[in-house]
Amino acid sequence: MQYEEVLAKTWDVAIIGGGPGGLGAALYASRADLSTLVIEKQFTGGLIALTHEVENYPAVDLTTGIELAQSMEQQVRKFGAEILFKDVQRLDKTGPGPADGFLLTLGDGKQVRALTAVVATGSAPRRIPAKGEQEFYGRGVSYCATCDGAFFRGKRIAVVGGGESAFQEGQFLTQFGSQVTLIHRREGFRATELAMRRARARSNWAEKLNYVVDEIYGGKVVEGLKLRHTKTGAVEDFSVEGVFGFIGYDPASAFCRHLVATDEAGYVLADSRMRLSVPGVWAAGDIIQGALKQMVISAGNGATAAIDIREYLAEMRG
Repeated sequence: MQYEEVLAKTWDVAIIGGGPGGLGAALYASRADLSTLVIEKQFTGGLIALTHEVENYPAVDLTTGIELAQSMEQQVRKFGAEILFKDVQRLDKTGPGPADGFLLTLGDGKQVRALTAVVATGSAPRRIPAKGEQEFYGRGVSYCATCDGAFFRGKRIAVVGGGESAFQEGQFLTQFGSQVTLIHRREGFRATELAMRRARARSNWAEKLNYVVDEIYGGKVVEGLKLRHTKTGAVEDFSVEGVFGFIGYDPASAFCRHLVATDEAGYVLADSRMRLSVPGVWAAGDIIQGALKQMVISAGNGATAAIDIREYLAEMRG
């Protein structure tokens, strides 16, 4: 469908975000013969597309994140869902009644109309709070091991974080880096024993615990870190050529916080049917307060939302 055709149509459901939550909603909505538009600003799959190995999705033994994302996209397209690669800047209600629907303002200023909306924008990697992070972002600082790992072949790499992603992505980086060192602010970890065991089995894996990154420095590219010990306060230089951050995520909800209820961090508040505080708006995936950051749960959220949307529209239309 041409862009102008997308803009001229009033969609039954507009899904903002093309990750597992959004695509799960698109699958169930399109199979219910609802006109379905997915609006994704980068690429389908969300964060899962940046994961090098997936082995915890039902019926899928082992695959790459990008392959699974591509399969999801192909499936929703098969049932008639349209995918538009644009950034949604704002979500607004067009009137007081349920039939008035919503207006989605895109990054280019154009607008999409829809009777219902699903917020499935997930979350974005939290940036390392250190001096020099912004200066060296893209010049040695990264938040995607799958995207950038190969650029650091034979180099010293630091992985900042202590959760599942830090260990999983750090293990992936061991195939490139001469040394991969995990830097974590305490001695305890949020990661599973399996993820830790796999990473620690690599001969070029190391850990520096009770440290935080105060500064990232270098010339044209990263050359080292200034690490501060969280117990003694002592600062030391640590020579690395790449820094990968996995210290958590922040919700991508700026476009709708004026419209729907969120918590202080910006996560939307959804009920058991994935409904938000404004009638006609649902959510799916990591954007929801308290959501477990798992692909299968996000997809289930999307299915739940789409089934409820079908009933909502049927009742509205009488």
